[in-house]
Amino acid sequence: MGSRNLLLLSCLSMLVMALVFYQGNDYLVPVDAKEKESISITVKKGDTLYRLARTYGTTVEQLARENKIKDPTRIQVGQVLYLSGTKLKPSSEQRQKQPNTLQQKDSVPVSSSIPTLSRGRMLGNFTLTAYTAGPESTGKKPGDPAYGVTSSGALVSEGVTIAVDPKVIPIGSRVYIEGIGYRVAQDTGSAIKGNRIDLYVNDLKDARQFGVKKDVRVEIVE
Repeated sequence: MGSRNLLLLSCLSMLVMALVFYQGNDYLVPVDAKEKESISITVKKGDTLYRLARTYGTTVEQLARENKIKDPTRIQVGQVLYLSGTKLKPSSEQRQKQPNTLQQKDSVPVSSSIPTLSRGRMLGNFTLTAYTAGPESTGKKPGDPAYGVTSSGALVSEGVTIAVDPKVIPIGSRVYIEGIGYRVAQDTGSAIKGNRIDLYVNDLKDARQFGVKKDVRVEIVE
């Protein structure tokens, strides 16, 4: 009788130890709960969805979808965005490196002729390059009255501005570029002819790293 009680006590002790072990090692946390963890992002002056998406390793489309943003080219300073399925947070150094060379309104200036964005009519396949407001691309330097001013009169804005051939894409048009997202045709260039698009970026290093991308599908938003 004594040996039977001793065996029962031993089994009970092992069961208690097993429960403590599993609870202490997070084995009882559902996988789905971990995957649904999200981070919050507060929009700062100079931020665009394109820049935030690149900083947090996601896409413009995902950020817009998760935050129910109908117009990805318009976000407000102080707006809080949420991104799920990641624990990644950029360092303060990364955030400080984001340049703010534009002196404009807190919201990105975009024509309001099309209130919402949707995928549109296929224009064809285009060659993409990137440019900056600096002398390497425009021949203008900071302090020049025309520095950072597009041919449409709007100030350049990363994640919004593209230079196009107005005979192919009218100035003011909104387009969807596969793998890039939504942009607005605000600028032109002497080398931008036919099915070619120049994407504006703030940093010359980013423009050079972008290189040349060929056969990229482009749609005009209607």
